[in-house]
Amino acid sequence: MERHLEFGLDRKHVFGMVLICLALGAVFAVAYLDLKTDYASLRDDYETLSARMEQLQSTLEALHYNQTASLPAVQIYNNSKYSVVLITNTRKDQTVVEGSGFVYTAQGHIITNNHVVDQTESLSVTFLDGTVEEAQLVGTDVYSDLAVVKVETLPSNAQPLLLANSTQLLVGEPVYAIGNPFRLSGSMTAGIVSQLGRVLRLADMGVPPPWGNYSIVDVIQSDVAINPGNSGGPLLNSLGEVVGVTFAIETADNSSGFIGIGYAVPSVLLERVIPSLINAPTHAYAHPWIGIEFTDMTLELAETLHSDYTKGALIVTVIDGSPAETADLRANDTIIDVDGVSIGDGDALLIYLERYKSPDDVITLTIVRNNEVLYVNLTLGERPSD
Repeated sequence: MERHLEFGLDRKHVFGMVLICLALGAVFAVAYLDLKTDYASLRDDYETLSARMEQLQSTLEALHYNQTASLPAVQIYNNSKYSVVLITNTRKDQTVVEGSGFVYTAQGHIITNNHVVDQTESLSVTFLDGTVEEAQLVGTDVYSDLAVVKVETLPSNAQPLLLANSTQLLVGEPVYAIGNPFRLSGSMTAGIVSQLGRVLRLADMGVPPPWGNYSIVDVIQSDVAINPGNSGGPLLNSLGEVVGVTFAIETADNSSGFIGIGYAVPSVLLERVIPSLINAPTHAYAHPWIGIEFTDMTLELAETLHSDYTKGALIVTVIDGSPAETADLRANDTIIDVDGVSIGDGDALLIYLERYKSPDDVITLTIVRNNEVLYVNLTLGERPSD
């Protein structure tokens, strides 16, 4: 009798536990279904919002580049002025160099030129409201003349500037520069894009070998007044977005002042270089490298070489141990196409690589060798530092 009673109690207990588990399971199932529905709804809302944002961005860019959307210069200046800074670099030899920069992240990262912070011993950043902060050098890239410094605290009115796509710039488009020429803090100048896709050899700007053997590519040329102290400041489009970083000017004999031609590193290169300077373990950027010396193919060279092709990048030298040697490229080969993109001259080759490619990427070169068209796959290397 006792055993029967104990068995009955156990069975009731188990039955009750089963009911509780079923109830809890039902509750969890309902909660899960609700969460799954909410997640799906949020995901759909996010995708819809993202699509609408992309449409709005495309519409805005279309309006802008049709010159139907722009901001007054006064508003561009007022929206940007507190984000542009004066950078003071006390070098190891105790000389002082000054330049400009602008806020890139809310964490205090500031973009400037490599030559502004070169050989630094100490750095300070002065904001337009008078705030002065010590800064630490984060990373530099001599090949693009870009650098990043960081301050611990930003003034509340110093917000990161937005970046635009410099590949959509048009010759004749209005642009603006804000910087600190001759210590005249917060100065703004205006002009137009006078040419695009310039290639400037670093050696011509006083950079010694081996870095001077290379070039800054895809450079924006403008007639915006740029003077000593402007280096590292932003070049803005008519929406107040950064399309470049000012870094150099043309000068006449016996003059170091502006004569009507200034240069800016394009934002498309900035967007590739700067994240690596901030986040890479080495705080450096790896530029793609083929390992050739070349010149532009011309009608005269084509006649000399008995070539049927009068455009492209003519290989003069293949560097020992380079990707070009591995891929069996040879002197007098003419590169006429990369990945389906026509190459009219050597500058076009450099611009394509810097805009779109990185070390270890595989590219397909179309070359002409003895008037025969060949296709060569080449794995890009990293540009050597010596």
